[in-house]
Amino acid sequence: MSLGGLRRHRAGPRLALGCVSVAFALLAWQSVNTFHIIPSGLLASPAQVVAALIDISRHGYRGTSLGEDIGATLLRALGGFAVGTIVGVPLGLWMGMNRFAAAGANWIVQFLRPLPPLSFLVLLMLWLGTGDVAKVGLLALTAFPIIASATFAAVAAVPVQKIQAAASLGASRGQIFRHVMLPAALPTISTGLRIALAAAFSTVVAAELMAGSDGLGWMIFSASQFLRNDIILLGIIILGLLGMALSSLLLGLDRGLIHWRGRE
Repeated sequence: MSLGGLRRHRAGPRLALGCVSVAFALLAWQSVNTFHIIPSGLLASPAQVVAALIDISRHGYRGTSLGEDIGATLLRALGGFAVGTIVGVPLGLWMGMNRFAAAGANWIVQFLRPLPPLSFLVLLMLWLGTGDVAKVGLLALTAFPIIASATFAAVAAVPVQKIQAAASLGASRGQIFRHVMLPAALPTISTGLRIALAAAFSTVVAAELMAGSDGLGWMIFSASQFLRNDIILLGIIILGLLGMALSSLLLGLDRGLIHWRGRE
């Protein structure tokens, strides 16, 4: 059986097991609500969450539709991620190929990487206001050091023997970069991009909690002020599904474009 056929053969049991685990989680949730393990005023039932979904889908929430809130959160997350990628990948490549660039930039990148992203939010709000520019800037600062670090590490880890072998065959620096270094580094870069996107997505929700008038994070925070835990749970579920979808999208692109992963 081919590798593709083997993967398809294994996909069925994995899908079934995943469905069983989701069904078990829903049953446990309903049981907690039915037997009042947690007071119903503090934990909505699955049926109440579905009812909230239907109501918000029809009438929106406090002047914004559900689609607008989802779109606002996605655009902010993807916008910040895009800016972080546009800046982080070229810088990481340059650092990996030039020791002076690495010496000059690595300390700054490593300083930014462990900092809590929300520590920048107040400054960005003072400089850029409370609109989307500040939020996208915050998400770019979240994604940038992760992407730059992953790209730098990926290029630095390319085996010297591969570079020397290509050079001995007469390859130019540009050819070595395109045909040796970049293909070898792309799997690690892709992994860094997925981690950075997850970090940016989780940060946008926190940014919307603190300063927002739309978006899923704002919807959750607003609902908490009115003790609407059905809407809070709905927002959390939608966020989880969106995060899974974005991660799966990047993973699909990884498998389609980096088809040589694991074959170096």
